[in-house]
Amino acid sequence: MIRLLHLSDIHFGAVDERLVEPMLDLAHRLRPDATVISGDLTQRARPEQFAAARAFIDRLPGPVLCVPGNHDMPLYNLVLRLAAPFARYRRAMGPELEPTLTLPGAVLQGVNTANPLVWKSGVLRPSSTERLERTFASAPPGTMRIAVLHHAPVPAADGTPADMADPSAVRTALMQAGADIVLSGHTHMPHTGIAETSAGVLFLQVGTAISSRLKTGTNDLALITLGDSELTVESWLSPPKAAGFEAGPTTRYGRTLAAWQKLTDS
Repeated sequence: MIRLLHLSDIHFGAVDERLVEPMLDLAHRLRPDATVISGDLTQRARPEQFAAARAFIDRLPGPVLCVPGNHDMPLYNLVLRLAAPFARYRRAMGPELEPTLTLPGAVLQGVNTANPLVWKSGVLRPSSTERLERTFASAPPGTMRIAVLHHAPVPAADGTPADMADPSAVRTALMQAGADIVLSGHTHMPHTGIAETSAGVLFLQVGTAISSRLKTGTNDLALITLGDSELTVESWLSPPKAAGFEAGPTTRYGRTLAAWQKLTDS
């Protein structure tokens, strides 16, 4: 059994400071095998924001895999955005924009979908697809293959179309690369689902864990528990003016013949 803590869009520079310590306390109480952050570590990619994000990440449990989001590139410094869009990210988080994390029974491959040529829409680069294919192909049989992106190639919880270039092609590429699960953020709205055009791929999105930039009025994160043929997503929510996080809905999925099926909500 594997337990993954999934956070996204923490946005240092626009953080609700009252949630930082409760969130860290919850993270350690949940005792995940690893923590995943699917992008937007900062609000404006400023050095002090990356320093704060780094300090926060250093306090999270287990190994941490994170990828850049569109907010992790300079917005107003166009020279830096075009010449070295991820320089500040690399100084704070390390040189790898698409890290790999191997756990007993699972392999996670980060994917950098942030595109410095546009305002906020994402892109799946051919080099990223090739890396996914290599990583997943080299994993032992029976390994759960998990891709971590900032931008989701599926619609948001409210039906807003995927904010990604050619999302249908992206879904196909993820399926063909062998992804079983895709973790993402960007929308600030939690959402789980199975795309009909991507057989065998389960898409799991979380909102924003500690940022004040809310879309639903509630901060959230998720604990994902992976068994041999079943997956559970436990939501943890911080409603408006709450002092911390409380247990939210739990969703279960089963997997047979490489296809996911929603089992229950509770």
